Amino acid sequence: MENQDKIDEGIWLAVQQRVGYADAEMKLFRKHPYSHKILRTKAITDVLRTNIIFEVVQARNCNVGHKAGDRFYFNGEGYMITRKCPDKICPFLMPFMSRMMWLVQERLYEGLDPKPTFPFGHCDDVGIECGGMGQVLLEVKYTYDPV
Repeated sequence: MENQDKIDEGIWLAVQQRVGYADAEMKLFRKHPYSHKILRTKAITDVLRTNIIFEVVQARNCNVGHKAGDRFYFNGEGYMITRKCPDKICPFLMPFMSRMMWLVQERLYEGLDPKPTFPFGHCDDVGIECGGMGQVLLEVKYTYDPV
């Protein structure tokens, strides 16, 4: 690891306090190369400045009522900014958003454009043609603007 990527002790302490690691758990966390990778200054900066948006681009017969233009906001750390989201959120959209957040975060940690090559996905409802109710198509987007 290059000297410029040396992680300040204050960062380690902040992580320990935020997550609630006991000292023994913190030792394990610090030993893992992944921990060093995600806590590099550039990685932290990219994660903290990025907002992930899942936008509904098409909705057919959604039981919850999602419609094109609805947006679900997450920050780069991975948590949903609920005050910016619709009042009702279908749980069948969550698996796609969860899988995509792993991919987006991995891309951020690698210093890549956070938008995946294939940024579209849909809810788990199979649609009326297959005995379901409807279906919602989402696109992953991002911004560096404060949300």
